[in-house]
Amino acid sequence: MRLILKKLAVIFAFFAAAPAFAQFHEIGVWGGVANYFGDLNPKFNWKFVRPAGGAFYRYNFSTRFAGKLALSYGEVEFSDAGTKIPRNLQRNLSFKTGIADITGTFEFNFFKFDKTKKKFWFSPYLATGVGIFFFNPKAQYEGKWYYLQPLGTEGQNDPSYSGVKKYKLYSFHIPIEGGFKFHIYKNWNISVFGSVHKTFTDYLDDVSGNYPATVSLPGGSKGIAAKLSDRSDEVADVKIGKEGYQRGESKKKDDFVFVGVSLSFTFMSMQCPTPSGSSTYR
Repeated sequence: MRLILKKLAVIFAFFAAAPAFAQFHEIGVWGGVANYFGDLNPKFNWKFVRPAGGAFYRYNFSTRFAGKLALSYGEVEFSDAGTKIPRNLQRNLSFKTGIADITGTFEFNFFKFDKTKKKFWFSPYLATGVGIFFFNPKAQYEGKWYYLQPLGTEGQNDPSYSGVKKYKLYSFHIPIEGGFKFHIYKNWNISVFGSVHKTFTDYLDDVSGNYPATVSLPGGSKGIAAKLSDRSDEVADVKIGKEGYQRGESKKKDDFVFVGVSLSFTFMSMQCPTPSGSSTYR
């Protein structure tokens, strides 16, 4: 993660020092919140929003179209205890993970957004593209945090028995972003935005399929994997995690959301006027 940030900083510095790129190149930072929707949060609950932020580079092809490369980081978490769904309350699972995300998007401005002309100072926009993110869910048990993927809480460590393979700690996603851009002063701009990231994994929260047989878990019924696979006995007298019973909803993939405000700087030196008297930026 630190190496990626250093490389991105070098790229930003390169553009800042190159006057030939001055008219179309933009760099910025953003801050806001992150949220998650999935097996533990199917009702779009915003009770567990957490901080998020990042940096980005934008290339403005014209006043209507732009491309953006963003590097973002946020935390997401949820607990069954935060819902009002009876079955989820009894299930009693929880998780937390950081999300390190690299996303490339293509933006469309509904209005002309021309930083050289006062009357084109504002535009709503939509964007989509593709991204890759890295995650590593964990849960707290008796005051200690445990990473869940190595434990194989749905039998992933014994696929010959459970039929479930271990999931990867990264996934691709399709972002859908919308917001408003404002040119505020000279080369400075702000935007307010929200983005939904439709992932290709159902294990952002470590929950997807069915409860496994404890024989397929490390340490068997007495191991930490079994305790974190079925935590219903912490809120009730009887465990609900019988082998093959539903633990999550495997047909639906998990999503995460970023909502925030960005501040950006455009390297914009005006070109010589054309014979008609207008600049070359359009």
